[in-house]
Amino acid sequence: MTAEQQLRLAIVDVGRRLYQRGLIVAGDGNISARLPDGTLLITPAGLCKGELTPEDLVVISLDGELLRAAPGRRQSSEQQLHLHTYRCRPDVQACVHAHPPTAVALTLVGMDLTAPLLPEAILALGPVPTAPYARTGTVELGEVVGRLVVDHDALLLAYHGALTLGPTPLAAYFQMEQLEHCARTIHAACQLGLPQLLPPERIAELQALRATHRYHAAAQRGLPAEHR
Repeated sequence: MTAEQQLRLAIVDVGRRLYQRGLIVAGDGNISARLPDGTLLITPAGLCKGELTPEDLVVISLDGELLRAAPGRRQSSEQQLHLHTYRCRPDVQACVHAHPPTAVALTLVGMDLTAPLLPEAILALGPVPTAPYARTGTVELGEVVGRLVVDHDALLLAYHGALTLGPTPLAAYFQMEQLEHCARTIHAACQLGLPQLLPPERIAELQALRATHRYHAAAQRGLPAEHR
């Protein structure tokens, strides 16, 4: 099986997981991965991502040009999210954009996931900023995201959804799953009272541990020091 065939299967699997977990509905969301030749494999526009076949995925260039697609298939209207991410982050190999309901709800009331409240969030996600609203499918949306993905592996999109990055489609999916779980936990805490931050020394401890894990993971993938 070729690398492209494996990635096609992985993206289809992630689409099904997102749909089954309620992180997307109908034709929402999109998933992409970087192919060995530098082009991108991305989900098509208009189809339910929980019902894709490997043949539905399309190949585009880093300039957004459609290179290969089955008849009737075209690239996602939100390809700018992915294009700007890959241009800004040579280390990123896969992106998942979904509409996790609790995480999106937080953006509607002006909350974000930057506060160091949950140890697992600090370790798995780091601080999760919120990109300002930009209309879906526009270059503007890609640009506002591009400014944030340089330093973050997960972010919220105000009024819209979330974007997570990873070395594989499955890893990026797990980031999305973790993000929504943290959002649900914080939402529940807010119903009970005012959430309390971890002590500063514990936060620093967790941040150092996350940095070490990221460095070693990048080294294992053979990335140069500037991208670790």
